[in-house]
Amino acid sequence: MSLEPKRAYKIVLIGDPEVGKTSIRRKYMGKSFRADYLKTLGADFAAQKVNVEGESVLLTIWDLAGQSIFHGMRSSFYHGCKCALVVFDVTNPQTLENCYKWAEEAANFAKSSMKEIYLIGNKIDLVDDRLVNHDAIASIAEKFRIAFKFPVEIYETSALTGENIIELFEHMSRRLIIGDETREEQLEVQSENEQQVNEEKIIEEGEKTISNETIIKMLEELENRINNITTDLSEIKKQLKNVD
Repeated sequence: MSLEPKRAYKIVLIGDPEVGKTSIRRKYMGKSFRADYLKTLGADFAAQKVNVEGESVLLTIWDLAGQSIFHGMRSSFYHGCKCALVVFDVTNPQTLENCYKWAEEAANFAKSSMKEIYLIGNKIDLVDDRLVNHDAIASIAEKFRIAFKFPVEIYETSALTGENIIELFEHMSRRLIIGDETREEQLEVQSENEQQVNEEKIIEEGEKTISNETIIKMLEELENRINNITTDLSEIKKQLKNVD
């Protein structure tokens, strides 16, 4: 019996037309639910349960059409996505340059939900046709890190042979889980710190209460002494009068 996923992650797969986005997704996840979604809505999706270090996770991959006519429709599909897979074609340098606008679009529309970007160079099986070198990829990745403040991972894949595709998705799933667990630990530490601060405040207030009670007691004792002195003085005055 397979375990039901305890976590679910929405991923967007973006990039120029013809860079191999859909082929990457199909190589890893098989066919989508509805093949005609891409033509009508500008997006297609597939879901798959994956097991990462004993934990079952549900991945939903939204494959967004790269054609400009779908630009107005894409914004709604970014909502709630945790990670963007930005794909380019290693035989076409312009598709790498265009990755910046894709990452910018994802960052703007996903807002606070997105935690990571993957820059993926596809079609590495076309060795003789390759025009994008590793330095150019690293430069774009660093540009992403500076502009968007996200961790950026670089992968090179072949949707034809399947090279590095399983490794890509397994690595991504593992990082998403670790990121969630780290945030949970941070929340626990934050909660513990808040509890400690509250306890310190209670102790501090208690100390203030004790201090105030002590002062009141001292004032009462002083008041009693003054009263006693006043009584004594009155008695002395009476005695002096009697002597006269």
